[in-house]
Amino acid sequence: MKTIKYLILTVIAAMAAVLPCNGATRRALVIGLGTQLDKSWPKINGDRDVAPVVNMLKSNGFADITTLVNGQATKAAITGSFESLIDRAGEGDVVYIHFSGHGQMMTDLDGDKEDGKDEAWIPYDAYMTYCSSDRVEKHLSDDEIAVYMTRLRSKVGDTGVIAVIVDACHSGHSTRGDEADGDPVVVRGVDTDFKIPGKREATHSRQSDETWVTLSACRDYQLNQEYRGNGKLSHILVNNWRRYAGLSDEAIYNSINDSYVTRQYKSKREQNPELSGQTGNVLSVIFRKKWHVHP
Repeated sequence: MKTIKYLILTVIAAMAAVLPCNGATRRALVIGLGTQLDKSWPKINGDRDVAPVVNMLKSNGFADITTLVNGQATKAAITGSFESLIDRAGEGDVVYIHFSGHGQMMTDLDGDKEDGKDEAWIPYDAYMTYCSSDRVEKHLSDDEIAVYMTRLRSKVGDTGVIAVIVDACHSGHSTRGDEADGDPVVVRGVDTDFKIPGKREATHSRQSDETWVTLSACRDYQLNQEYRGNGKLSHILVNNWRRYAGLSDEAIYNSINDSYVTRQYKSKREQNPELSGQTGNVLSVIFRKKWHVHP
């Protein structure tokens, strides 16, 4: 009888560790690109971030996980996955979105940026420069992403959690060089802006407030460098998330920033993560399981 009772309690404890509170569901969209349709883009390894990130999320109770890798991650597929995620989302859900790939600056279409540039995620079918195959419709601008995130916020409500992780750079020079240890340096971005011909006038109002947390691998003026075949930010998260349970977003950001300058991750080029949006204790809800300390 004691054995049966022990087994029942063990099963209940295991379910409690996986299922979210208050009937909420833990959902995720993970996008990773290492190749592009347009071969002008330098080769990177964003696709290699997907598997370890998914494993991290499963360890934290995420069951509804959509992945888009390389050729699967077209502009239509990414926006379609956003639409599907919004449709499935419910009050109080915990949502994690991860993008590992190229980033690029592009002409600001709605006049909401002082520098006249939007930041864009680069889907599989986006081209590096304006051409007949891509007149901007294949790029995923920060304004477009904000619209999806705002709609998602409406679905999950004030009690829901939304975290967006961007392991890409928004601008910078994409190079491969040699560090002191002989490892190649791979940078996720280019110094070529996507320029749209013709004068562009503002067509919408300024984007809404960022009612979600965004953690980016670098500042918009820095290079996002890879670490041994993975994104630096992704690698740090996957290997350190157990330390973040119970910490504030600011404390987690500081920990990641400190990791960047350690001997393991430091490089010749300065790089700092960036935290923005509605911060507080969002990330600690994502990374909720602590290290198990055995006596």
